[in-house]
Amino acid sequence: MLKELVIKNFVIVDSQHILFGEGMNVITGETGTGKSLIIDALSLLKGGRTREDMIRREQKCAIIEGLFDLSHDLSIKHWLEDKGLIGEMEDEVVLTREILRDGKSRGRINGRSVPITALKDVSAFLVDIYGQNEHERFLASENQLNILDVFLDDQGKVMGSEYEKAFREMIQIQGEWEDLSGSDGEKLDDLREAVQEFERFQLDSENMGAVEDEFRMISGIQTYGEALDRFFQVLEGEEMGGGVGSLLAQMQGELERVPGGGVFQPVLKARDILKNIEIELQDVAYDLGRLRSSLDYSPEKIEQLERTVGEMERLKRKYRCRTTAELIGFRKDLTRKMIEAEEKETKQKKLEKELQERESYLFEKGRALAGKRREAAESLKKRLEAELLQLAFPRVEFEVVFEDISEEKPIFRSDGLDRCDFRITLNPGQKPGPIREVTSGGELSRIILGIKSIAVETENVPIMVFDEIDQGVSGKTAFWIGEKLKAISSGRQVICITHLPQIACFADQHLRVDKFSDAENTWAEVSPVEKRDERLKELVRMMGGESSSMPALQFAEILMERAGQ
Repeated sequence: MLKELVIKNFVIVDSQHILFGEGMNVITGETGTGKSLIIDALSLLKGGRTREDMIRREQKCAIIEGLFDLSHDLSIKHWLEDKGLIGEMEDEVVLTREILRDGKSRGRINGRSVPITALKDVSAFLVDIYGQNEHERFLASENQLNILDVFLDDQGKVMGSEYEKAFREMIQIQGEWEDLSGSDGEKLDDLREAVQEFERFQLDSENMGAVEDEFRMISGIQTYGEALDRFFQVLEGEEMGGGVGSLLAQMQGELERVPGGGVFQPVLKARDILKNIEIELQDVAYDLGRLRSSLDYSPEKIEQLERTVGEMERLKRKYRCRTTAELIGFRKDLTRKMIEAEEKETKQKKLEKELQERESYLFEKGRALAGKRREAAESLKKRLEAELLQLAFPRVEFEVVFEDISEEKPIFRSDGLDRCDFRITLNPGQKPGPIREVTSGGELSRIILGIKSIAVETENVPIMVFDEIDQGVSGKTAFWIGEKLKAISSGRQVICITHLPQIACFADQHLRVDKFSDAENTWAEVSPVEKRDERLKELVRMMGGESSSMPALQFAEILMERAGQ
């Protein structure tokens, strides 16, 4: 229950501290006095959008603050406990909204700063506002579906929650798939084609340097071979001898003829040195002989190397690599990119499969929910037709028409596969038509009130606010609306702005809004209408009569007595 509402520097309200009571709270006043500002203030506590022109002239900010009694609502207490927002009084919560000149606004719960979304969350437990602009929203198909869902049985509501959860999961999977599909990067086919160009000549990042070195070597292989051949000619000499090896043998033979020891001791040393030289020359000849043999490349081998190096040069030009080192780096990047692209493709295929499975699951959940909605539609039809009889619709026929669900190309929405349309006829013999086409503003107001009055049995919102629900009605119909609002208020707090005495007479608490002005300012004031004679005078004013008019006063008395009964 809303106990107190504080409004400061809001439009034409300077400073007001308004007290509300249990049951039915009625707000009246002349047209243009600012009655709806109270509803606007409550809307801001519900996280509504702000505007700079909401701040009173020459003021820096506007403040709205509401004190709510939670003594009969455990769900809100649990929410506050979970968020760490319980105040000093566990059975009360204070919501605050501050509007600043720079376009920003602040929200507080029990004095603690919170995001505006937190105000929306907690106020959803507290207040349901039906404002003057709700008629149009009520006529939207998606909103009619939300209204219908209020009348789902427990199993249907569970199905709705399961569907919504599955839908969010599907959207998440779809988003991941779209991110992968739309992410920058080369296509896998292009990467594979580029890799195949390297693989045709067995060019990878490890062997391209070796291939280039080998090709550089065979480019001068004739020169290298001739030099080695001349080395062996010098070492071995011609057929008749004369090579270094032959001369070394001759030198050793000559020294063998000289005795060793004594004065010829150096001969022994010379023999050893020459012997070592012979052994080392044999090793050198062996190693260089093997090298010379390896330089005997076949023409096919040389041709293959030339083709491979030619391909490397072509790839350098194609991929704008100036050196072999750059080409090697490009080949490494190509491998890395292809691995990443293959992983991406694998993940995409996995997500596609998950998406198909999720859509199939969601379709089944949606069909089951659609079945429950059709049951709810039958329940709503019976209950609303009975309710509208009490609101001056003696011969009414109501129905909910659903769109067919396509099995081939179902349209998944966050609220299900369905779209529905409320249809009604108020005249016997006529086929029900869309509410938007066959009802006037006053008739629509009563229909909405009828829906609200039966919805309160399933919705546990403790405060219901009606801003001029009596649009387009008068006479007995207005009195019936008043009775209905009074009945709703027996289980919760009702706050109602009205221009009709037939409704105002049912008030448990009556508030009046007046507007004043002087040469510089205009301001609105809210005051309680407490005494019986004050209430009678206000009812007379609402009838358009004089406060001293006996017939008007008598009629006001009759209204008060009937309301009291």
